[in-house]
Amino acid sequence: MKPITLLTLLILSVANFTCYSQSTKTIDANEVRPEIARLVKGIEKDNVLKSSGVGEAGTKTEQWNRYESLSKNATTSELISLTDHKNGVVRCYAFDALLKRPDADHYAILLHHLKDTVSIETFQGCIISSSMVGDYFLDVASPPMWIEGTDSTIYNSDGAFILSRQQQIVIDSILIFDKEIFLVSKYDLLRTLQPNEKYYSRVREIATKENSPVSTLALSRFKNPADIGIIELLFKNEKAEYHAAYCAREFPDTTFYPLLVKIFEKKWSNKYYDYPLWRILYQALARYPTEQTYQLFKRTTDCKDVLRYQTLGTYLMIAISKYPDKLYDPLKSKIKLDKYHQEEVKQQMDTEK
Repeated sequence: MKPITLLTLLILSVANFTCYSQSTKTIDANEVRPEIARLVKGIEKDNVLKSSGVGEAGTKTEQWNRYESLSKNATTSELISLTDHKNGVVRCYAFDALLKRPDADHYAILLHHLKDTVSIETFQGCIISSSMVGDYFLDVASPPMWIEGTDSTIYNSDGAFILSRQQQIVIDSILIFDKEIFLVSKYDLLRTLQPNEKYYSRVREIATKENSPVSTLALSRFKNPADIGIIELLFKNEKAEYHAAYCAREFPDTTFYPLLVKIFEKKWSNKYYDYPLWRILYQALARYPTEQTYQLFKRTTDCKDVLRYQTLGTYLMIAISKYPDKLYDPLKSKIKLDKYHQEEVKQQMDTEK
């Protein structure tokens, strides 16, 4: 028997998605028992997806009580129907409840909602935020880390369905290649996507047609000289300077160096701090070990302002540690960070990619 390829899995998943979509077109989400309908009506009226405890005191809300009742009393068939309810919060709670039902086709339901861009309000702990329904489905079904050797349907320690590695690979491909998907998850994926030739043409298309800085970042990792002009456009957009500098870090072409210097000079004269931009800007400049770069960095080590020295000195230390060069060695001995900022260097060196 021939091994199943990723392309075969993708085709099968899309076929599964199509069948699921067609089968649910005739489902009436209101065809549930009266007691379930009352719970759903209350969830819809509140219209906020709340966790088990909200606020500083971790208060248990009536909305959460409704969800628990729904999870306990609704049948699997009812919950499946409710994942197509007109209200986004109801859809999300229904999918949450289904995750512990082994007789549900969780993967097919998830595929069906990859284009579900309806926005819901969430209240998780002390944080009030918003999410697209499709993003929420993906978030609750994604494991915090992959379990080795598990490529089929798996469940977490609470007995809830989570995506297998192979299922996630297929979903990642769908997120990238389906031109009708605009979930935040798609752009989060592009943010960390590593260069793979099978993705290049599609990533370039997204970068040019969707005007998405994060897709240009993904494109920069291919280091294709033909894409220099696309990356240059980010430097002309002040709101995209973070991603522009990030692209230069990933693809340190000489074209970008004077543009990075221009950003540095502008930000150096500004008393306010764009911390993420400064952090990535130092790393991007470190990729160009020249005398000019050394002199720019030396401004930081010579700075008399304590806040600026400690803050930017931290980012400089991270940059020249990640991208070392003999030219930068004298700078390391001049960076005297306090204990707090030393710990920040250690943490960011451990976590940054």
